[in-house]
Amino acid sequence: MRNFFLAAALTVTMAIGINTPLLAHGPLFSPAPETIFKDGTQLTFGFDTEKASGAGVKQRDYKTTIEANYGLTADWEIGIEAPYSWKQQNGAKANGFGDISLDTKYQFWGRNLPSAQYKASALLKVKLPTGKDSTTPRLGSGSTDVTAGLVTGYESRRWYWFASGVYKANGEGAGNLTKGDQQSLNLVGGVRPVLTNYKEPDTVLMLELNWENSRRDDLAGVSLANTGGWELFVSPVIWWTYRQIAVRGGVQIAIANDLNGNQPTTDYRGRTELVYHF
Repeated sequence: MRNFFLAAALTVTMAIGINTPLLAHGPLFSPAPETIFKDGTQLTFGFDTEKASGAGVKQRDYKTTIEANYGLTADWEIGIEAPYSWKQQNGAKANGFGDISLDTKYQFWGRNLPSAQYKASALLKVKLPTGKDSTTPRLGSGSTDVTAGLVTGYESRRWYWFASGVYKANGEGAGNLTKGDQQSLNLVGGVRPVLTNYKEPDTVLMLELNWENSRRDDLAGVSLANTGGWELFVSPVIWWTYRQIAVRGGVQIAIANDLNGNQPTTDYRGRTELVYHF
């Protein structure tokens, strides 16, 4: 992993020499409507952490991800994401590569105004069972899962807003276990507190409201009582951008939930990213 981080740092440093500025901002914990420009490539290096506790369970997850997106046209992009995870649950530990995802996004509507844009896009993602599901805790789900969603947003020199709805259909994994399908609804507002010049360092602040709901898991046709339910998060996010490079980070804080039966709840989630494109 040391070589991975050194390579990431070197790649970002080399990208400083490119003069193309990063085009748009978007949410961190929910999708954005923006697509990369035609023949453009965007690389994202991410680090995630999550803590959950309750019902006799203490769980800590850490994950690094590499994601690449390519613009087939100005409105249509494709991408791939590969994770590496470290997981701990009640003293048991596991680490290794997780499930790889393939995704695409198409911007089907847009409206340009003076110094502002409206956009709307549809997205599709397929998660493949490439991670081990025989470890404790499991590094992969053992299933092929499909995610689809719609997202819209507005971006101006000063203000931002985004809204999205996403549905994830989970396939059957190892041991005849099928995780419950998931739905999420997201509302996001943002502001650029200081209006900088085009090529100056730039800061944008955002606040997300993320609602996540899961149906009960199914084991060989039997619904599991201590699974499923919903959680609501408030998520402050900060962007710092300089030309084609962006650093963004945020934390999801659980503020309400209604989970079925007796199961652990999310304490918090955090994510930090390095983003650049060429």
